[in-house]
Amino acid sequence: MFTADAHCDTLSLIIASKGEPAVTPDRLRSGGVGLQVFALYAAKKDDSDQPYLKARAMIDNIGALGVPMLRGDLPEVPPDAPLGALSLEGGEILEGSLERLDELERELRLRMIALTWNYENEIGYPALSGSECGLKPFGLRLISAMDAAGILADVSHLNEAGFWDVIERALLPPIASHSNLKSLCDHPRNLTDRQAKAIIERGGFIGVNFYPKFLSITEKADIDDIVRHIDAIVQMGGIDCVGFGSDFDGIEYSPAGVNSPADFPMILDRLRKLGYAEGDIARVAGLNLWSLLKKAEASRGAYHL
Repeated sequence: MFTADAHCDTLSLIIASKGEPAVTPDRLRSGGVGLQVFALYAAKKDDSDQPYLKARAMIDNIGALGVPMLRGDLPEVPPDAPLGALSLEGGEILEGSLERLDELERELRLRMIALTWNYENEIGYPALSGSECGLKPFGLRLISAMDAAGILADVSHLNEAGFWDVIERALLPPIASHSNLKSLCDHPRNLTDRQAKAIIERGGFIGVNFYPKFLSITEKADIDDIVRHIDAIVQMGGIDCVGFGSDFDGIEYSPAGVNSPADFPMILDRLRKLGYAEGDIARVAGLNLWSLLKKAEASRGAYHL
């Protein structure tokens, strides 16, 4: 079954030399993953950090992933062997420049941009900041430029005021590439039910994050906690808007028994045991993310600044 994952941090782990990645070509194949979105994560924690240069180091190491990278249109049908696509995690990589966006888009064919990570930047404010301010002027201009380029606005990490600016201003559907439900685990990084329903109503996507701290208030989790978040989103009407956003290689530890993309089929089997139809399981596995990426791709040039 075609499977897709909206977020992993394997590139940042590779350049930091922090050990063996969870996301490898063999594990992607074992898990049936046809599309893996690899994030360029380069947060600016203070003025000494240079997020653009960090991102360039990751770009230079894309070959180390061992996965063919899509820098043009997606195939007409979902692939049966692993392919990669690229996103930005933390819009500070753009350094407040739409020209930098154009440069990276031409080179990489970006699919989505997480507007913030855990620090304030030129675009807006993170969920962990507690700020009630919305997107900054550059953030509002960036949303329009992303619409024109067919790049999805990723609201994972973004504060709630910024989230509602995206809902109001973005023409493309919003994506929360790696976020869970606050009603099941009250963490600032998770979405309120109102936010999740807004993404569903806009035809967007929510990729369930596998980090135990976002899955359970006990900070310990297993496969059932992942399924609990998926099922809760489905019960909100999100059968066409939910899938995987594992955050592998970016999380400190994994749920018990779920350690890499090779374990995705076990999650799908749990959905079968809950009585999910095969067509709905296929949507959760990867077709929901695939459909949204294809929609964004088809819109390139349809919206103008």
